Amino acid sequence: MNRRILGFYYIISMVFLLFILLFAAYRLKITIDGNREESENALEALRISALSIYLAEGDFNSEYFRTTMRKSFLETDRLLLLTIYSSREGIHYLISTDQSYLSEAPEQSARSSWEGEPEYTIRPVYENRITRRFAPGTGQDLLIDGIFRDIERGQIYPILREIFYILLVYFLIASVFLLSAATVKSSGQNRVSTSIKHHSPPLTPRASRFPPAPRLPLDPAPASPASADDAAAGLFSPATGLGWSRHLSPRLTSELERAAGSDQDLSLMLISCATGKIKDVALSILEAFPLRDLAFEYDSSTAAVILPDKDLDHALREAKDFQKGSRLVSAPTTISIGLSARNGRLVSSKRLLSEAGQALKQAESSASGGIVAFRADPDKYRAAIAARSSGRSR
Repeated sequence: MNRRILGFYYIISMVFLLFILLFAAYRLKITIDGNREESENALEALRISALSIYLAEGDFNSEYFRTTMRKSFLETDRLLLLTIYSSREGIHYLISTDQSYLSEAPEQSARSSWEGEPEYTIRPVYENRITRRFAPGTGQDLLIDGIFRDIERGQIYPILREIFYILLVYFLIASVFLLSAATVKSSGQNRVSTSIKHHSPPLTPRASRFPPAPRLPLDPAPASPASADDAAAGLFSPATGLGWSRHLSPRLTSELERAAGSDQDLSLMLISCATGKIKDVALSILEAFPLRDLAFEYDSSTAAVILPDKDLDHALREAKDFQKGSRLVSAPTTISIGLSARNGRLVSSKRLLSEAGQALKQAESSASGGIVAFRADPDKYRAAIAARSSGRSR
């Protein structure tokens, strides 16, 4: 085969190998960066949840705090260790999948003697440590650490599959290229042999020394490679246009923290449909409440709408307007609404959802549907929290 063709083939192969390496590194970087962003958001949600419980309970050692944090820890993807500590007072809370992540794990009785930042044993290629202030703006020396796995084994398989398909296509193209080059070379040899045969003595056997190269059979074209994994689902359900239910609690927690920081109110509305399919009223919800990122699916028959900067009275008026203006004239159905509001309280998203859910159950008990609002007394709420905290401290 012509040396120029072989040289060109070697150069293309080296360039392709470099491309494969860069492609694999790029896909890994995108996956790891996406996982780290999700890990930061997950740690922020855990911090807000832990802070809300701590402010309500007043103690990191309460059974409710430990039970809730353990459940959240187990439900958080790729989370390997979670610790809340102070450089002066030591570790207040620690949960981990493996004790080996702490270089010198302190015993439960010796945590008060721990000083400075904990030292972790982390695999830098696969794991990442994220640190946040536990209570920004309060002046307390409290930090929260999370160690997350940067990439899961299941996320590597799609990348390897994509590389395999690219290699398959390359080998097919290379086979066609080499076969074409061999065919051209063979044709040239045949032309040379014919020329020699015409100009040489009849008995000269030189032409027989250059038999044409055998023609290799073409490999059948492989089936089109399967496409990569479908893109991850977005923020909104394609069936209803509402946000996925899994995004409701983190967003509500974020809005509650923002409302508490600016001393503003916030209301939560749960809307259920008697047909059992929330998609029957999803369009009406999106028209009545244009902030699409604040309307979510709650379950198959219920939607949740977050109303920032609105007290319970304002939310009641909007609920009544929604019932009157709902576009269900051609297919009437019963709509029930349950409401709850922050009302000056430092309340968690779980608590607000529970209150609105209880109100919705009462509203659904009416045959024609109704609107029920849960109105909490902030003074009694604070007194109950204070009494609970003082009772535990005795």
